Amino acid sequence: MALREAPRGFPLCAFLLAALALAVPWVIPGPQAEGTQGKVEVLHVGTSGGLTSDKKGAKEDSALKSLKEFIKEETKMTNEILPQKDWRELRDKLVKGQLHLGVFQGYEFAWAQEKNPELKPLALAVNVYPYPTAYVVAQKSNPAKDFAGLMGLSFAIPSTGQRFLRLYAERQAQAAGKNLEVFFAKIATPENVEDALDDVVDGTVQAAVTDRAALEAYKRRKPGRFAKLKEVAKSKPFPPPLVAYYDNVLGQSTRALFKKGLLDASRKERGQTMLTLFHLTGFTTAPADFGRVLAETRKTYPPPPPKAPPEKK
Repeated sequence: MALREAPRGFPLCAFLLAALALAVPWVIPGPQAEGTQGKVEVLHVGTSGGLTSDKKGAKEDSALKSLKEFIKEETKMTNEILPQKDWRELRDKLVKGQLHLGVFQGYEFAWAQEKNPELKPLALAVNVYPYPTAYVVAQKSNPAKDFAGLMGLSFAIPSTGQRFLRLYAERQAQAAGKNLEVFFAKIATPENVEDALDDVVDGTVQAAVTDRAALEAYKRRKPGRFAKLKEVAKSKPFPPPLVAYYDNVLGQSTRALFKKGLLDASRKERGQTMLTLFHLTGFTTAPADFGRVLAETRKTYPPPPPKAPPEKK
């Protein structure tokens, strides 16, 4: 599918995560595979987390309304978006048939599929490139030659919901024997990538992490300011956020209907509006090398251990 540049707007992974504000507590029955439980009347979509750093407001409310209407119009299905505690809980509920579809960060899906290979990608949410890449930049005058050279400086992580940016920075800091908050003297969370990069140019912070598509967009919009930046480090490609399903919990015909609506989004006016609001350029199927990227992601970024339950008093 042809992809176009995404304008500034809502974060890439906000595709369904932002709809958490509309989630309603729901009692979900067991597996609803077509042929065993009949036609699915309400599509239950789980998510691996919320947009904890994004602010609510009229613009977001408008985007959420657009998303709900888009899903209903394209799939002809009522939908409920249900937040889960984390990617592990989302995976487990998909496997048990308690959810029809799940929205994962790409690296979370890599972790989840290792244990449950029947977990499959339905559609990938992309911003220009199939695989996002994290870039760490600083002023050209900064002497740092790699990520380790930024220790003790101030750092910006844009509050865009692109959690792979923080994951990359965290693992780089851990490689130097520090956690992220100790590695940097200060961590700022500007609302968008452009503000983060402007802050680096202006000296408000000394370095920032961003994704490839946003960095290239900044170069086109502000070539003079971009020329004052240099690349300090970059990641290998990450898998993008995606919608996943497990085995035949959701029947093939319903999956096909939902998938077609997503893949056709960029070709329709309402779909283009929704994509613009959520900072996407489109949805696509998994490329031929998707399995390799998942395997490399698991090797480079092993999953953290499960959090221990709080001790009972």
